Amino acid sequence: MNTRQTSIDCYNQIKIDGSLSKMRFEVYEAIFMNAPCTSSEAMINRLNSSNVLSQSRARFTELRELGVIYEKGEKKCSITGRNVIEWDLTDRLPTNLKASTSTKKDRVNNTLNALRELYKNKDVAPKEDWKNVANLISKI
Repeated sequence: MNTRQTSIDCYNQIKIDGSLSKMRFEVYEAIFMNAPCTSSEAMINRLNSSNVLSQSRARFTELRELGVIYEKGEKKCSITGRNVIEWDLTDRLPTNLKASTSTKKDRVNNTLNALRELYKNKDVAPKEDWKNVANLISKI
């Protein structure tokens, strides 16, 4: 691993101040340990269940929106053999997500989709996913 000192400093600060939720931090830490890497390369040693792996993929987008990781480019994944996004760390601390400008109809549809996904994975869904759906419901 050839990680820049600024990225190491950010990782340590995020770990200390707890500015990322548990699942986001697990994904961030997996990228930190393997960067630059694909999502499968980052998560393969961290999570054994393919259901949990697929649930963690949304965290990559969230981490990108928070400004702590970025899409470095594309590469052939050593796990899947497909050309996919390669992720790397930034040297920034998380920024606040912008307030949603979605319509009520969009929020209802997003909530229903989240509920459907949660129902499909109800036996293995982490507590964080249940909280996220409850949060979506409260925003309707």
